[in-house]
Amino acid sequence: MIALLFVAGCGTDEAARGLEAITAETLDAHLRFLASDQLEGRGPGTRGSELAARYISAQFELAGLEPAVGDSSFFQPVELIRALPRPRLSLRAPGGASLEPAYGTEYVGWSGTPVESADVVGELVFVGYGISAPERGWDDYKDQDVSGRVLLFLVNDPGQGAPGRFSGDTLTYYGRWTYKLEEAARRGAAGALLIHTRESAGYGWNVIQSSAAGERIVLEPVPGIQGLGFEGWVSREMAEQVISMAGLDFATLMESARSENFRPIPTGVTVTASDRGRIERFADANVAGLLRGSDPQLGDEVVVFTAHYDGHGVGTPVDSDSIYNGAYDNASGTALLISLAEAFARLPRRPSRSILFLAVTAEESGLLGSRYYTQHPLIPLARTVANINMDGANLWGRTEDAVVLGVQGSSLEATAEEAAEAEGLSLTGDRAPEQGYVYRSDHLVFMNAGVPAAYVDHGLAYIGRLPEWGLRMHREYNERHYHQPSDEYRPDFDLGGAVQQCRVAFRMGLSVANAASRPTWKAGSEFSGGDGP
Repeated sequence: MIALLFVAGCGTDEAARGLEAITAETLDAHLRFLASDQLEGRGPGTRGSELAARYISAQFELAGLEPAVGDSSFFQPVELIRALPRPRLSLRAPGGASLEPAYGTEYVGWSGTPVESADVVGELVFVGYGISAPERGWDDYKDQDVSGRVLLFLVNDPGQGAPGRFSGDTLTYYGRWTYKLEEAARRGAAGALLIHTRESAGYGWNVIQSSAAGERIVLEPVPGIQGLGFEGWVSREMAEQVISMAGLDFATLMESARSENFRPIPTGVTVTASDRGRIERFADANVAGLLRGSDPQLGDEVVVFTAHYDGHGVGTPVDSDSIYNGAYDNASGTALLISLAEAFARLPRRPSRSILFLAVTAEESGLLGSRYYTQHPLIPLARTVANINMDGANLWGRTEDAVVLGVQGSSLEATAEEAAEAEGLSLTGDRAPEQGYVYRSDHLVFMNAGVPAAYVDHGLAYIGRLPEWGLRMHREYNERHYHQPSDEYRPDFDLGGAVQQCRVAFRMGLSVANAASRPTWKAGSEFSGGDGP
């Protein structure tokens, strides 16, 4: 096939010059430093984050990239707010029974708008999945007025375990908890509480504790858009107690939410919530390096490669370890990004289009660095033809397959298939479609902005392993290491699979950069309108 003989206009020999730069040794060197204790988990606004950003910029400069910020700097300042919440939550039933959940172990919460004082009092209303999707024939709100109420809802969507609804076990954007909070705010709710279960969220309460308790980092609010007065998560056990206090049955309520005839259920329980935290403004940075395109006409267009370099910094100790190194998530993806910059810079002939290598900050806080970039693009989004994102490199060995998410709605799907085939890999589907990985990293921001995007993940069919071994390793990571101090560098990592993954991303980017036409959305894609689903 053409894909085996040529790489989008570059002969095999030319492409090989770039591919030679992608080695397990160079990936290991970048990963080893970025995930080291010296960088203290790379929390935004910290010394470790600055060291990581300087390291990335130095590697970009060594590779031969140009500064992309005003032609003189690799650093795009990102204005952020650090909110240090001190929440209180209490619930009282009409008969006088009351609960005051324990922060951290039974609930986490914060003001939805970064302020130093917030108070909410309102009736608790169960709104099922909290979804309004008329195009799917589903409306949990049924036009009921929920303004001033505190909403309680489930995460995920009604398709979980129901093949005929939504997209079955493949999570849709409506199942993301961020959508639910946004919809509650649009409807004028005073607050919202998400019910956590391991089955619906795909991870344990320990991830909520490490990710959502304590300080929060947010962007400056967009003028005219008001957040909720109070929002947060409650454990399943606490939700059951609250529902019981209201004289209702938890299992019955959960089952009722699965019907398209569901209507909001007032509980009679009064929620009193407050946040007396403090806020601090600070700046972090996206790191941006540019490889200018060679074509006089297409060179003004750009392919953007992204990976987030931030982590969770220093936090609550687990087994006496307080540094959340984030080796897999996402020092490894940043190592891929640096290696891709080195690979493209080594090409004897530059691609037709320009390529921007963008290491973004504050992804773990809500895709903030990429959101800031799309609000303040260094190259106009109208000239941005595609985004290729890496979030987690394969650390466990070579596979027979590759996974590229987000491409099913655009012509990038064919690009991904050709890139995988050129590496002798079969392109397979999402390893955990019920967890919605396509909505959980920086490529989503670009897709919401109308830019076709790809999340280059890695396969699970490990060579020389039993068929279920890869999935078991993935589940073990989620259960034991995701957003935990134990996600740290190990000298026995096998980066052969990371090399495969990086080569697929390289081939995709080179193909798009040299193609005569830019990627296009397929008819009916939820992102083709440019403002997300």
